[in-house]
Amino acid sequence: METSPTILFSSPYRRAKETAGYISNVTGLNPIFIDGLKEMNSGEMEGIKASEMNDKYPEYMKRWRRDHSTARPPGGETLGEVHSRAWKSILKIFDEYNESLVVVVAHLFPIQGILCNVLGMKSNNFEKLVIDLGSLSSIEIQNNSYRLLRMNDMPH
Repeated sequence: METSPTILFSSPYRRAKETAGYISNVTGLNPIFIDGLKEMNSGEMEGIKASEMNDKYPEYMKRWRRDHSTARPPGGETLGEVHSRAWKSILKIFDEYNESLVVVVAHLFPIQGILCNVLGMKSNNFEKLVIDLGSLSSIEIQNNSYRLLRMNDMPH
């Protein structure tokens, strides 16, 4: 395994691109943008304050409280779909770059989905994983075995 990053992947969304840009400046790596690392598509609910969601989308919020992984916001995707696509993206990356130190820049729900898979947790348990903005989490994948090396680290 490499000791310095050899490749950089990122969500194509602005916040992740900005973070990948900072990493690129330090490492000299050009980010490769992957749609599978995007944040959850909230459909019609995009941009609505959390305090307004119960009033504007009461049925969805009931479904969300009952089962996070299958509740679909109007015109959006489910948390389970987000977690699944993020995990598939990680497996594809590790399949191709399995001996490399890979940097991945993503968003909260995709990161939680990846970590749920590494830890063998169901998507509905995602709230047990605290991931702060700009934190680092490290995983190792070898021979279809997954290990969490660190989570929510803030060394920078």
